[in-house]
Amino acid sequence: MNECPSQYRVPVSTFMRPSGPEPATVYWIRRGAIVLVVITVIVALWWLVGSLLGGGGSDTAASGDGQPSASSSAAPESTASAIASTTPAGDPIECLDSAIKVEATTDSSTYAVGSTPRLNLTITNTGTITCTRDVGPKANELEITSGGYHVWSSDDCNASSKSKIETLEAGAKVASSITWDGRLSQKGCPNGKGAAAKPGRYDLVGRNGNVTSDSTPFALTSAN
Repeated sequence: MNECPSQYRVPVSTFMRPSGPEPATVYWIRRGAIVLVVITVIVALWWLVGSLLGGGGSDTAASGDGQPSASSSAAPESTASAIASTTPAGDPIECLDSAIKVEATTDSSTYAVGSTPRLNLTITNTGTITCTRDVGPKANELEITSGGYHVWSSDDCNASSKSKIETLEAGAKVASSITWDGRLSQKGCPNGKGAAAKPGRYDLVGRNGNVTSDSTPFALTSAN
């Protein structure tokens, strides 16, 4: 290989100790500026090449939806808040039988034969949420028995197909009442008005849908 002509050689001492008409400090500042520009260009090129090769898009790829991962992680919360603020509250659900309590009571514990006892039915939402329940005559029944035998029912001669849907808050009650004429009846009322009930012990049971109450005892006594 041919050696560089001596006139083009730059002694190392000259490079390290620049000389010229201006002070040496000026030359060092110029050289430092050039070096800084070169370093800046190299760093910019490295970042650009890395981005093109996928290094700078790792966050986007990790998110899977074309958005930076940081934005994607916040999206579910923002979406949920938007839904919560724009979706109206749903209608109450139907009350479960397990959340319904039925009670059947009389206005006295003893009646004379020929009296007309008042029978009460109370339906309570014992659950912890608001719900709806059919509390109309179609769903309700009051039945009187004696010694386990059927005596009378509110559905025997006056069965109704009328529903009444009520919204019951937790702990809310709905009450209704009916008067018993003191006579026997059979399902479907085949014999019309039955004979008068005799003195004795009776039990009243209430029902709402598939939920029945405990029995409440009462007595009919001979008229004085």
